[in-house]
Amino acid sequence: MTDVENAEKLIKTIFGVKKEVRNKFNTNKCLAPLNHKPYNLFARNFVERLRRLNEKFCMHPEQIKAIAERVKNIAEAKNSGWAGPYSELVALDFYSEFSAFFDLTYINQLPVTEHPSSVPALNGQKEVIDIDLCLHLKTGDVFTDVKSFNCVHQNILDEVFEAVEEYAVLSLKKNVMIGADNLSSVDYSEVKAHLGYEKRRIYRSLVQAVENNVRILNYESEKGIKFTFRIEYSDTISLVKEYSPYAMAEAYKYKFLDYGNKLLDSEYSVITMVRNPWFNEETVDFGDFNNLFYRSLARRTFIELNRMKLPAGKYSRGYISDQISVRDISRNLAGIIFIDDFSPETKNREQLYNAYFYLNPNYSNKKPLTIRSIEKYFRNDYERQIKDFDDFKWDNY
Repeated sequence: MTDVENAEKLIKTIFGVKKEVRNKFNTNKCLAPLNHKPYNLFARNFVERLRRLNEKFCMHPEQIKAIAERVKNIAEAKNSGWAGPYSELVALDFYSEFSAFFDLTYINQLPVTEHPSSVPALNGQKEVIDIDLCLHLKTGDVFTDVKSFNCVHQNILDEVFEAVEEYAVLSLKKNVMIGADNLSSVDYSEVKAHLGYEKRRIYRSLVQAVENNVRILNYESEKGIKFTFRIEYSDTISLVKEYSPYAMAEAYKYKFLDYGNKLLDSEYSVITMVRNPWFNEETVDFGDFNNLFYRSLARRTFIELNRMKLPAGKYSRGYISDQISVRDISRNLAGIIFIDDFSPETKNREQLYNAYFYLNPNYSNKKPLTIRSIEKYFRNDYERQIKDFDDFKWDNY
């Protein structure tokens, strides 16, 4: 039984829904462990998560179908493409832990015509605004779209590394491993805008280095992005990793501009970011690193970007209108919730997630969300998973 056939069987067994994936021989880092017995920790936590979601939503057939479709998407995904649908399942499971206090709906399609002042409408988006989850709180609806917090530059470089390593084996009869030092402080917007175009140039430089048995290659892109590549002619590689949560927050401060198409005008819009070490090795979860990084990144998004009146399109390609500023995106985002997923390493259900809630004091469409208005909905045996809760009430300067 292939990994895909096993996933199809899993969907049918748990959800009673038949899903078929065309490429039966596809696999990825999420899919493969599900096809090996006994299950490792990741696979066990994955399957138990699906069972919990089926139990939670079994009375809502359309939502069950949507959940089953996400598992199918994972089975279809190449490389790290599984991170997106996987993150939706993680977020849905996390919020379900607290849903005794509020109703929770999965997949919400809101007509753009009903939100004429929303960022998507002002940017020319037609028909619907597709948002993953809605938390129906007594104090108002909170809509949240879910994103995987993956390392965009690592994803781009991994494609190149894989191609060079394959070339080395087939053409040079060499086994090599390639890595890059110090990715954490490379500017996110620069990488996203330019690095994809550099792939062929990086590939040629690394091939030449491997042909000449070079071990360290200092590379500078045409746009001035600098990397140090390390090449090992063995099965192991050691990288120099210097992490600063504040430098990393500076590098990623424009990241949330990419999600303007999910922001509403008359309802609270929140972005939920899911990190798993299998698709993001960049955050280290050592000491208070993630807490410091997430808080610093949220504060930059809510406060520093709130002062910027330049067009959002200068930092993110998703905007066709120059009338939408960086400040507009910042002020339309009601909050950011980060979820760390520990599926590969924990047996304890209560320690499966760490969550960090950050609310925007400069949100402009309604009265800003506050700790006092939100935290009461997240009080039960799983509240220990919430590691930080801040509305920047005393930090908005």
